[in-house]
Amino acid sequence: MYFGKVAISTLCLLNYASSAVADKLLRNRKLDPSINFGEDEDDYIVVFKDQSSHETFTKNEIRAVNCVKHLNFMNAEVLKLPNARAVAQWAERDDVLIIEKDQKVTAFSEEVPDGIIMVEALDIEYVAGSGVKACIIDTGYALEHPDLPNNDDYNNTNLVTGFNPYTTGQWFVDGNGHGTHVAGTMAA
Repeated sequence: MYFGKVAISTLCLLNYASSAVADKLLRNRKLDPSINFGEDEDDYIVVFKDQSSHETFTKNEIRAVNCVKHLNFMNAEVLKLPNARAVAQWAERDDVLIIEKDQKVTAFSEEVPDGIIMVEALDIEYVAGSGVKACIIDTGYALEHPDLPNNDDYNNTNLVTGFNPYTTGQWFVDGNGHGTHVAGTMAA
């Protein structure tokens, strides 16, 4: 009889502890609420708040965890965490911005026929298609870039033209250089 009471008490305590961990995980804003935090080992992307926090972790703590992959470009690591309790402990850290389960994702392709307004296909008329060599949809284009020829000759018929349908700025102002880089690669 005594063993039965102890077993029932232990099971109730374990169930309460498990639900407390699950509740804590769901209330933590650093965690995606759609993630199923099970008791099985799984891979999680741990994004640190800043580069300094990430560097401190990699310098001092990386050997103590099961690191699957380094994502230095985004101040993150993919860590193999043993259970929901470990995920909760990582989420409580002040130097952690967010934790996501490392899940397999697939891109779905969809063909959109010409003339669909939602993809702004009507704006295609702006370039008329005649003599167009390439179309780049990116961050912008730096007209003054020295490696892209003839951009300062506004009488040139080969002048690069563009269009920005949003109010975020002019198409010929490249906010971070990526669009100009892509254009240079295509022109090379």
